[in-house]
Amino acid sequence: ITNNDRDIRRHETEWHKKITLSLSCLIFFFIGAPLGAIIRKGGLGMPVVVSVFIFIFYYLIDNTGFKMARDGNWIVWAGMWTSTAILAPIGSFLTYKSNNDSVMLNADLYIGWAKRIVGIRSTRNLIRKDVIISDPDYRKTADELKILTAECEQYIQAQHLKGISNYIKLWIDNKQDGEMYLIYKRLEDVIEVMSNSVSPVLLNAVNRYPIIPVYAHVRPFRNRWLNIMASIILPIGLFFYFRIWLFRVRLYKDLKL
Repeated sequence: ITNNDRDIRRHETEWHKKITLSLSCLIFFFIGAPLGAIIRKGGLGMPVVVSVFIFIFYYLIDNTGFKMARDGNWIVWAGMWTSTAILAPIGSFLTYKSNNDSVMLNADLYIGWAKRIVGIRSTRNLIRKDVIISDPDYRKTADELKILTAECEQYIQAQHLKGISNYIKLWIDNKQDGEMYLIYKRLEDVIEVMSNSVSPVLLNAVNRYPIIPVYAHVRPFRNRWLNIMASIILPIGLFFYFRIWLFRVRLYKDLKL
């Protein structure tokens, strides 16, 4: 009887395998083709690497389901169709993203996001332009920088950037720091004007101006309830709390420049 059950399960697994294997080939087409469109950098190499990882993932699930179905631990159809059931949504999702010109697999996007989370600073790289339509008004720019310097000093004194914020007040307070954005915008406008300079010395001086992360020194979410939830989950709340404090100290040093 045991041998008969084993033979029946083997027969059923092979019957299902004929269908699932054919479907898997079709589904892999809808995975591989979108990957080439979504991953735009790296030529052929990166899509192939991602496809290989997806195939290994599929192979492990397919073998596990086959073994469970063959040994009678799972229902035959459930074990044989598990890999297809997991693979089909992945193929549909990637095809949908490809049709909408998604950049979800753009490595630069995730690298930039990771740098912002960790706090790695971006640097300016202004070089002399070949064609300059209008020269900067140096006197006007100098006056704007003096006014901007005074505003930065007022902002530092008003916000107490070097101090440690109250943990509860930090997360409950729902005020938005629009003043810092205005300072950042005016600084970038001045730098944009000065980028038209022909002086290498002046361009090097402009490159030393920091790129200010405008919202890194405040709460991570704009939704108040998300901030409250983050504060309740202590590992997340403490991470963002110390991150905010570090960015406040960095902002203090940047504004002092």
